[in-house]
Amino acid sequence: MSRLLTFLIIFLVLAGPGNVFAQSQQGLWSLEECINYALTHNSEVRQSELDLEVSQATQAQTKAALLPTGRAGAAHGYNFGRSINPFTNQYVEEQIQTSNLNLNASLILFNGLQLQNSLKQTALGVKASQQDLEQAANTVSLNVALAYLAILQNEELLEIATRQLTTSQAQLARADKLVAAGVMAQSTLADLQVQAGNDELEKVNATNNLSTAKLTLMQLMNLPATTDFQVQKLNVNALTPNAYDKTATAVYEVAQKTQPSIIGADLRVKSTQRGVQVARGSLLPALSLVGAMGTAYSSAVPTSRFVADGTGFTQQDVASETDFVMVNGTRKPIISTKQVPNGSMQDFLYFDQLQFNLGKYVGLNLSIPILNGWQARNRISNAQIARKRAEFAADNARIQLRQNIELAFTNLSAAQTRLETSRKQAEASAVAYQAAQKRFENGSVHFVDLNLAKTNYDRAQLNEVRAKYDYVFRKKILDFYQNKPLTLQE
Repeated sequence: MSRLLTFLIIFLVLAGPGNVFAQSQQGLWSLEECINYALTHNSEVRQSELDLEVSQATQAQTKAALLPTGRAGAAHGYNFGRSINPFTNQYVEEQIQTSNLNLNASLILFNGLQLQNSLKQTALGVKASQQDLEQAANTVSLNVALAYLAILQNEELLEIATRQLTTSQAQLARADKLVAAGVMAQSTLADLQVQAGNDELEKVNATNNLSTAKLTLMQLMNLPATTDFQVQKLNVNALTPNAYDKTATAVYEVAQKTQPSIIGADLRVKSTQRGVQVARGSLLPALSLVGAMGTAYSSAVPTSRFVADGTGFTQQDVASETDFVMVNGTRKPIISTKQVPNGSMQDFLYFDQLQFNLGKYVGLNLSIPILNGWQARNRISNAQIARKRAEFAADNARIQLRQNIELAFTNLSAAQTRLETSRKQAEASAVAYQAAQKRFENGSVHFVDLNLAKTNYDRAQLNEVRAKYDYVFRKKILDFYQNKPLTLQE
């Protein structure tokens, strides 16, 4: 995009003495200002910018796929009625609170290089989107430049129409005096009045055409229409039409290496080739490294536990909770002797259970595709079709570029011939008109002859102006295609 902006700025500047209003004038839009405003506000350019952001987001997601994946989970619930004690694995009839905590992670070690090829594919996609953005900017900029030239052309046409009307009005004023003096016939005065009316209509048409050209440029820029919109003037009278210094084939050879549309199409071909490799990777085994941690809590577990300090045991008397005897009319529990390990009782609360029940796992997962309904083969076929489409689009883009250059080259040759002819015609018609005007003033030529000479002169001036700007634009298009510094100095 910067190359195009450089071209258009140089095109406006038109290096050479007396050919440019080099400094921006207050209230006037330069070509650079028009292009910058259009690139900022044009919807197509902004859409291409969003497409580029989407490609960049896709690339970021592909990069993130190379990183390990992890997930943490937690659950807490209540069991009512008959349930299993998680520590004894026996059924109990009580309300139990349970908690489960887990952490899982996995890392793909190999999956047929699908991730690596996807990363390269998305990187190519980002580059292609950047070329699309540059192409959109080029299209908008060239359209703005053409509309800018149309304004300059119509301004010159308006100046010609204004001069023609001034001349006709001067002739009419002089003829009016001659008629009053009895030197000129009244019919001749009427003919001059008709001619002045025609010239006034031409000026009105030229004014309207200029307003339309300005409106076209403002709409391309997405600038609200205003009546005081003015652009910097440009003098192209010093142009010398010469044959182009390169053939259409030579221009095409340079253009296909520099034009964003061609570069972007080639990048998409490479991207789809990577897509085929991604699809083929799904036929290969996949190996992943996995790890997990988990723990649990249950309210069915006693809140205290016996911790042994050694390997010995101690005899202790234990009062029965179910067997009783009557002694002197008093109900007493039966005392029995029980052997218990040496140690002490410790709290066994929520976080103690979590620490006690903590489990860890590390392993490798190997997945070997055998049969999946021919899905992998279909993905490969679709990827190959996408590659062929991209190749066809790239070939078509080159054909379109070559045809555009050939057409531009033909148009330039025609514009060159037209400019040379129109300049000769303008010079000859100016001499003929000046001679006819003098003879008419001397009374030796009828008004019909003067009017014919004036019509030819007016037409020649208009043709020269149109030919000048047509030649300028055609030449600059070819200059841009071959990526050369664009000035009017040969």
